[in-house]
Amino acid sequence: MFTVALPLALGFIMFSLGLSLTPADFGFALRRPHPLLAGVISQVVLLPVVAFLLVRLFGLGGELAVGVLVLACCPGGITSNVMTRLARGDVALSISFTALASLITTVTLPLIVTLAGGALTGAPLPPVSITGLGLKMFVMTTLPVVLGVVLRQRRPGWAGRWERPLEGVANGLFALILAITILGEWKTLVDNLGSLGPVLLSLNLGMLAIGTAVARLLRLPPSQVSCVAIESGFQNGTVGIAVGALLASADLAGSRLSAYSLPSAVYGVLMMVTILPYLGWRRSLQPLAAGIQAP
Repeated sequence: MFTVALPLALGFIMFSLGLSLTPADFGFALRRPHPLLAGVISQVVLLPVVAFLLVRLFGLGGELAVGVLVLACCPGGITSNVMTRLARGDVALSISFTALASLITTVTLPLIVTLAGGALTGAPLPPVSITGLGLKMFVMTTLPVVLGVVLRQRRPGWAGRWERPLEGVANGLFALILAITILGEWKTLVDNLGSLGPVLLSLNLGMLAIGTAVARLLRLPPSQVSCVAIESGFQNGTVGIAVGALLASADLAGSRLSAYSLPSAVYGVLMMVTILPYLGWRRSLQPLAAGIQAP
């Protein structure tokens, strides 16, 4: 189930994201390098470093520690775009950065996890090829996004009609994957909640604060501060679950998800709770019109 259904579900989620993008979105991000730089610094550079330090600080080890690192290397997703809109942030920038981060993490996630994973577990990870994992990431995440962008360009009428319905299905799949993962690993969750909870809450709240600070340091407007912070503190748990399943497939033969995927599943629930006060705060700082921007 998890070696076939999960990658297919993730591919569909990423395809629905691509269906909301145009080539102009990528150009929009490149024309505004200042906010893009803030997002890269916060999400691609600082997030994995903070996750590694928190895992060490709280003494979390083994597969759960690697799972936290996997999560920290994941890009944002459709949900981060929705949350940016709810925060009255710069939605166009959020979409652009989500797309760009999906491309970047195809390279950075396999590299960081492979190099740092052994240090966290104290033993070599299951045999994983950086190139092979990168290719699987490309097929599961980047390729569906590209297909969605191409389809939107060639069939704009069809894409316009189906963008919202497919986004709803994608969000439903995300919730279903979280539910299946948590229920399937309920005993592992209960046994490790005391160690996982503080790390994941610290990671989520810490990255929201760091993303806000970095964006303010670069003197971005409030709408872009909200966007950078949410992209930094709101990771794509579905990608984390799928990558965790790939890491564990050699040992588990795809029969169930391992502890590598559990942090991403728990984080997917916790971040929905912790993000609400932040959204309320950012909405109070921005007039309604600021949340609606176009490339």
